[in-house]
Amino acid sequence: MKKIMLLACVMLLLSIPSFAESEIGIEVDGKLIPFEVAPKIVNDRVLVPFRALFEYLSLEVDWNSNLKIATAYNDQMNVSIKIDEMYGSIDGELIRLDAEAIIVDGRTLVPIRFISEAFGSEVKWDAAARKVVVKSGFKPYVYTEALPTVDSFEKLNLIFSYAGKFTNNYYPLLRDWIVPTLPESFDDQGNPVPVAAEPMPSPEAKPEFSETNLQVAGVDEADIVKTDGFTLYQVRQNAVKIVDLQKDKPEVLTTLTVPDGTTINELYLYDGKLVIIGQEQNFGFYSLSVDMRMIMPYMPPKTKVLFYDVTTPSKPVLLKDFTADGYYVTSRLTGGNLYLIANKNLSYYGMTADQIEPQFSEVLILPTGKKTNDYKITYDKIRYFPDTVETSLMMTIGFKMNELEAAPDINVYVGGGNQVYASKSRLIIALDRYHYAFMTNEVMSSPSFEHSTSLYQFYMIGGKVVFGNKGSVPGRVLNQFSMDSYEGNYRIATTTGDGWNETSSNNLYVLDSNLSIIGKLEGLAPSEQIYSVRFMGDRAYMVTFRQVDPFYVIDLKEPKLPKVLGYLKIPGFSNYLHPVDDQTILGFGRETIDTANGPIQGGIKIGLFDVSDVSNPIEKSKVVLGGPGSWSDALSNHKAIMFAAQGTAFSIPVMLYDESGKFIFQGAYVYDVSASTGIKLRGTSTHLTQAEVDDSVLKWYDTTKNVIRSIWVDDQYYSLSDFGIKVHRFSDMVEVGYMTY
Repeated sequence: MKKIMLLACVMLLLSIPSFAESEIGIEVDGKLIPFEVAPKIVNDRVLVPFRALFEYLSLEVDWNSNLKIATAYNDQMNVSIKIDEMYGSIDGELIRLDAEAIIVDGRTLVPIRFISEAFGSEVKWDAAARKVVVKSGFKPYVYTEALPTVDSFEKLNLIFSYAGKFTNNYYPLLRDWIVPTLPESFDDQGNPVPVAAEPMPSPEAKPEFSETNLQVAGVDEADIVKTDGFTLYQVRQNAVKIVDLQKDKPEVLTTLTVPDGTTINELYLYDGKLVIIGQEQNFGFYSLSVDMRMIMPYMPPKTKVLFYDVTTPSKPVLLKDFTADGYYVTSRLTGGNLYLIANKNLSYYGMTADQIEPQFSEVLILPTGKKTNDYKITYDKIRYFPDTVETSLMMTIGFKMNELEAAPDINVYVGGGNQVYASKSRLIIALDRYHYAFMTNEVMSSPSFEHSTSLYQFYMIGGKVVFGNKGSVPGRVLNQFSMDSYEGNYRIATTTGDGWNETSSNNLYVLDSNLSIIGKLEGLAPSEQIYSVRFMGDRAYMVTFRQVDPFYVIDLKEPKLPKVLGYLKIPGFSNYLHPVDDQTILGFGRETIDTANGPIQGGIKIGLFDVSDVSNPIEKSKVVLGGPGSWSDALSNHKAIMFAAQGTAFSIPVMLYDESGKFIFQGAYVYDVSASTGIKLRGTSTHLTQAEVDDSVLKWYDTTKNVIRSIWVDDQYYSLSDFGIKVHRFSDMVEVGYMTY
């Protein structure tokens, strides 16, 4: 693998005569460095005291006696070396050494070439003077052009050893991988049960209907409810209800069950195919003692992906059953391809070298019968993110929706990422990174951490996920809406510091297509932290909060010079921002109430911001639902919000309590919204009777009658719960039907 070397000259001591140790000197920038323990020549390589040299170069030095790792660090990088190992670590990337580090008289001696690799120093051997001459460069280390490979179990252990200063060590798994059972759609010989085709009636015109609320148009996100306007697919009590919407009253066509041990997470609906994404977890008896046993999971979770043909919705046919090691993180469907991310934690007691390698299995249901394919990603195919400390494996998996017989594209990386942004062609995966320093007081030393976010860019090409490049920004991201792409650049908003001790501030960075920072706006809202962000073309809208809600309008027209155009301070905060049009933004969050002890959270707040005058944004309209304790899934999941009628109306599920804490409502509120009229209530829908509300006294906990989602089809509005589907005429919200499961 090609390395990008930073040295002006690193022809370091390939053949050094064996002079006595006392005769070897180390000169750095013209000054001879005194050492308590003299440098040594081992196998024609010069080894020098680690602490003395790095402290002379003004770096902090730390020694981990348990792991036998010496570390030197500054604000920009981290260099570590482990005793008796042939690899050192520069910001997490393993670099093969020409000699092992050793301990002499209680001092760690390391090959001086490692220092030149780390800091771009020029190193020469002066034979006449019998000394090593170092000219410090302090250039940042540049990683390999591609992500390096793990190669072996031993090297993986070393990667985790260097990361062990920041994270728990991993513990292995006891049991072998278990092949999943198949859904009940086969005969005794394992062949698919034939299904007679019953084509769905073709209406004269395709209805208008609501779709999942997405971050990026054309990039679908999975949810617990999907519809094509004719049929509804709803996750209910770990099964999928398939409901006909073409009759006056909804009618259940069939219930689709999943294999035992599988829990459904989310759904996709695409071109006559239903995709169920779930989690598989097997359980067994775990003995606490001779007389006591508990049912416990006996293997780590697996991600299950089931593909069905639903061109005849009443009789779905399984096409493919795919199982992957690890738990499901997120996915996107765009361009006819499904891209999925899963993480496999390496923290299971008893795990062997063979069991770490991720395994995958698929069962294809073909006209000729079923076909099983197994895949295993070996160490030489696993790559690692050099600057991550996560003891886990991240897997990207790509499927071609119209070529399900094709093998999935699988890539595996050491690391983990839970924040993902996706455009139509690229994925950005954000990983938290911690920089550490030791803070010393009179009693003890304790580590201090600073956040940065490592960004990894992947290209999504025809069902394949290909690594592109990487970058980094200071601070931590809140969620997927903290990231965005526009006209070849990326924008990302972060929070640095800690809001609790009032050291936090907020930033916005613009990066080019290579993830290099080309513009920045730092230090916004000191002592506050980001609660929501939304990028729209050449603007960004940001909400921070501590006591009031500063709503910022940020100009990104000139990517290299982002600037604040205006801001508004109002009570409350917004957890989610949604564009109504180019000059109007909806905010979903909470009202705040001033008290003698400071602000407290009040009811659910929906605000409409007018940004037509960018220097003076105003809150044009607002609605507050309920009092303290009220809740809506919309505050933590944008997919809980339904937008209808070309975005001129929306609906959110809510659970409301009054000011005294008494439960008063659970269901959905439906509003019309426009720049001219603001937010106007259209109607409500609840599956609870008034008697059930009255009987709840103070609290109403989750029941099957809680409305969780809603959809819109032409002039029909449907509120959905596990109990049933209530239908309203959308024009006036009059109830016209109620189907119970």
